[in-house]
Amino acid sequence: MDQYAPVSETSIGYDVFSPLWGVLELAAVASSRMESLRHVSLAQFVADNREELDDLLGAVRRVGRFSDETMVIFEEQGGWNVERQVTVEYLMMYSGCIESYPPDIGDPTVLRHMVQAGSDLQLATFMHALVSAAAVRGPGVESASALIASAVRKASSLLGIRDERASADVFRMWRVKFLPDILRPDAPVREGFKGAVRQYERALEGLVGPSRGS
Repeated sequence: MDQYAPVSETSIGYDVFSPLWGVLELAAVASSRMESLRHVSLAQFVADNREELDDLLGAVRRVGRFSDETMVIFEEQGGWNVERQVTVEYLMMYSGCIESYPPDIGDPTVLRHMVQAGSDLQLATFMHALVSAAAVRGPGVESASALIASAVRKASSLLGIRDERASADVFRMWRVKFLPDILRPDAPVREGFKGAVRQYERALEGLVGPSRGS
């Protein structure tokens, strides 16, 4: 039986939390009507959406079978407890530098463009991190796939994306952005991991379904 390279639970947790922190910051900006970063409160957004966020974190915990200690990292380093401001630099990072630096964030069209591109990138990265965590630590393909689909739907909802096809769109972005690099024959990952990821790809396609032609 293939053995996965040893990876710490904390490291896997950071891989999942990093795009989720990005989702929350982008969602806070989106909820502010794109008027100005000065009016964006990450702490208030988290407080206003705490119940939905807790449901999402419950799915994350079960996907990676994360301990209380690992889940605490998400709370302690998320930035909302210290009233950290959403900055242009963070938006540039989360959006994949879709706009040149410095972006004219005084223009709502520019800000909206960054948030939309960032939402796509962070949701796809979040799905990839969840699949990777599940492939190494998860409770099994069937149950973990359902949890991943649920977590992605909830993250999309926080961003204001409530279209029923949202999960399918994220799935397709994840499949074309991440899978070719890790599934090619010469990819530097263990074959056991490739096989697991292929199982998750098939299971998730069956759950969320591609949005084309719908």
